[in-house]
Amino acid sequence: MVVRQFGGKFPVTSLDELEALFRASSVELGRRFGARRVGDKYLLPIQAVPWFTLVDLGREYPVNDLVVRGVAIEGPIDKPWFDLVLGFLVGDYVIGVSLVGRRAVGCRSRPLNPPLDLWDLPRGLDFPRPVAITREVNGGVIDVSAPMDCLVGFGLSTAQTTRYLLVYGALVSVGGRVFINLGGSSLLVS
Repeated sequence: MVVRQFGGKFPVTSLDELEALFRASSVELGRRFGARRVGDKYLLPIQAVPWFTLVDLGREYPVNDLVVRGVAIEGPIDKPWFDLVLGFLVGDYVIGVSLVGRRAVGCRSRPLNPPLDLWDLPRGLDFPRPVAITREVNGGVIDVSAPMDCLVGFGLSTAQTTRYLLVYGALVSVGGRVFINLGGSSLLVS
């Protein structure tokens, strides 16, 4: 599925999982993707959504002390349309950084909707849309940490824990061209 262990290199979006989701029957939605029927729709859990990649950190960590250093982003990241979120999943929020191909402007809050270039979504499915609270950054090698001043500015508690690093690309078309490399990264807790 879309949950990965810490380390290694992987594409931003799993195009194989996206294709499988579009082709899935109602039985496969439940068995393969863990979808639950809610009314007349199927609700996908966040770990089954192909435009989210969850990286398991191994255990729970307090977000105010956690830093993932040296995350390498490989691919065309200098384009003005480029937008990639790397953050810690905390309930219905993703807190971390947003790598942009234009000038970085500071704190940002937004829902992580399906990618902009995914014209038709599979019918009868409902997707989780966590809210990202991020600090915009530039560069090919970045550090991921919770932007404490942004959290306070948006009225969120800084005393939260996480087990997952979430990766989200705003465009599905970069899925096979942009890669996250955690091979040289380190997980630091202060």
